[in-house]
Amino acid sequence: MASIYLAHITVYDPALAGTRTLYLSTAGFTTGTANLPPGGVAHTAYDPRISQPANMRRDVFSRGTTGGESDVGYGAMELVNIDGGLDALSDYGLDGQPISIIVGDVRRGGVPSWTVVLQGTMEQPSPGWSNVTIRLRDRQAELSKPASPNKFAGSNALPAGLEGVVGDLQGKPKPKVFGRVFNIPTPCVNTSRLIYQVNDGAVTTLDAVYDRGVALAAGAAYASQAEMESTAPAAGQYRVWLAGGYFRLGSTPAGMVTADVTQGATAAARTVGQLLKSVATGPGGISAVDVVDADISALDTKNSAQVGIWVDGKSCREVLDQLCASIGAWWGFDRLGKFRCGRLEAPAGVPVIEILPADIISIDRIASNDPGRGVPAYQVVLKYKRIWATQPTDIAGAVTDARRAELREEYRTVTATDAAIQTKHRLAVVLEFETLLVASADASAEAARRLALYSADRQMYETKIAYDASLVASVDIGNVAMLRIDRFGMAGGKLFVVIGVRSDLKNKLLYLTLWG
Repeated sequence: MASIYLAHITVYDPALAGTRTLYLSTAGFTTGTANLPPGGVAHTAYDPRISQPANMRRDVFSRGTTGGESDVGYGAMELVNIDGGLDALSDYGLDGQPISIIVGDVRRGGVPSWTVVLQGTMEQPSPGWSNVTIRLRDRQAELSKPASPNKFAGSNALPAGLEGVVGDLQGKPKPKVFGRVFNIPTPCVNTSRLIYQVNDGAVTTLDAVYDRGVALAAGAAYASQAEMESTAPAAGQYRVWLAGGYFRLGSTPAGMVTADVTQGATAAARTVGQLLKSVATGPGGISAVDVVDADISALDTKNSAQVGIWVDGKSCREVLDQLCASIGAWWGFDRLGKFRCGRLEAPAGVPVIEILPADIISIDRIASNDPGRGVPAYQVVLKYKRIWATQPTDIAGAVTDARRAELREEYRTVTATDAAIQTKHRLAVVLEFETLLVASADASAEAARRLALYSADRQMYETKIAYDASLVASVDIGNVAMLRIDRFGMAGGKLFVVIGVRSDLKNKLLYLTLWG
């Protein structure tokens, strides 16, 4: 079966002051009116320039790990430019623009069967004398933008305004809250009227306001911005305007002003799954139609605990990573450019692929880069209920000893232990995780789950197998695969989770990193 690869490359053309699409291929090809490739246009000629369609790698996390920061997929496309026909690429804008790579398997009768291999983005090309390299990224790169993109203008004409002034807040990111958070620092956006902001947008409740750790009394909520700016609270009190995410004090504070805040209409709206979608589709993010809602629902079913994060200059990617880390989840984009998420668990269920000795070109057991290098854990320490502004000092004398102790520590902790693991593994490790969970019971349940996951003996393999379009369409990150070989007790088959995929389209090779 012969294959042809097509590429639809969007470029910004200064001559047009806009974008246009370049159509390239591995061999001469012109579309007809029927059986068009996805995204194709009838009667379009493809320039045969592609020598390497893509050598692309995507991992759940950094290679060889089962947690931590997500990993942006990366790769490269090689184009032939011996005649200088692609020299103009240097003048175009490719960075951040979309690219689609499609494979057509030509069957009997010469009718291709089309499969989208990648929907991603690009960097600027690297032109050479005889070739051009276009570096590829999956869509994770699109979420490197700030999670709180709006900044204070510094334009107050005191006593009016909510934007600060040149000397204090101008140019600083506005505060952003997702879910339920505790003791966040609150910028004073109007020093004349003592107005503070807790969120760039509406909040559900303002659970408490503190001055040097002392909880202030709440007055009646404001109905509007106009009422907030025109009417001061009573001395020693605060009043909140929930729709705007602001509160106003009735008297000058004695020290640091902090707040407990809840964003999200219900507890069901404050899960990791729901907040992943909120962050990913927020300002400057992706379209909601690019989110696989079934993944969000499945993640909520697995863990419906409340979480919360205060955004302090973080990118969307960083926020998504911290949310996922709270319940041992992952996020990323599939080959079609859709936002996917799931929870890392022991492999179970029906595998999407069974890898037999005849399929394997090579197989290697690889070392884990997790803490302890893959040695099982006998204890998990899990941190929860983060205090976003710790206060070892600047605390009023009226604050109780219990509250003082809480404000000194950034996290509360729970521990799950199975000392029996140390019988077999004398060097069994203690794993520590930071989370955004807010309740002790939820933290304890997650600690027990992770201990069960990481106290077992696990292996990691990288397999190289022959590649075809049907295989690349069926296997992706997070899938379950079965490895059946006459070694290491796997003669009857052993299930693994796919945590890494690398495709070499030129040589029709697929590399799978398996964990289980």
